[in-house]
Amino acid sequence: MSTETSGHDEPRWTLPPRKEISPENLHISSFVIVRNEIGDEGESILLLRAGDKHPLSFRRGKLMLPSVILRYGENPREGARRVLRDQLKDPKDLHDPEFFSMQSYLGAHWDIVFLFNSRQNEGAQDPIAKEPYVEAAFYEVKNLPRSEIVEDHLEVIDGALNPTDDCLEVKG
Repeated sequence: MSTETSGHDEPRWTLPPRKEISPENLHISSFVIVRNEIGDEGESILLLRAGDKHPLSFRRGKLMLPSVILRYGENPREGARRVLRDQLKDPKDLHDPEFFSMQSYLGAHWDIVFLFNSRQNEGAQDPIAKEPYVEAAFYEVKNLPRSEIVEDHLEVIDGALNPTDDCLEVKG
């Protein structure tokens, strides 16, 4: 944002500040990062590939974290549980999601993101995606196919795996 002045005492903003929040420009979401250890080499995270039936055409064919926009008044942890139930065929081999961080982004709209960790039970088969997703697979964190991941989900992944002082991180 530019704060150049136009000769007045008030700064001229390139992006005008919003005075009112509406459902159209506020997204409050729960994201679940399902982690899977890869021996001593590191870990992998679960990503879903959006299929041709995904309601947002610009996300079709792209990889995403399991996530959902919360319903009005919904507890973020319940939203995280709903993500796993609604986007995976049988999430029983995944640990109950645990809150670990919160992120906020302002762009075309304002995103407030609750991040939850989950792990796959040892020896369990990989989860299977439900429509509108066509694939659920674990990807090594150090070799993520970054060009295939939806941009705003990549931003969440980067913030979660490499937290800065700008993120609220809770360790338990």
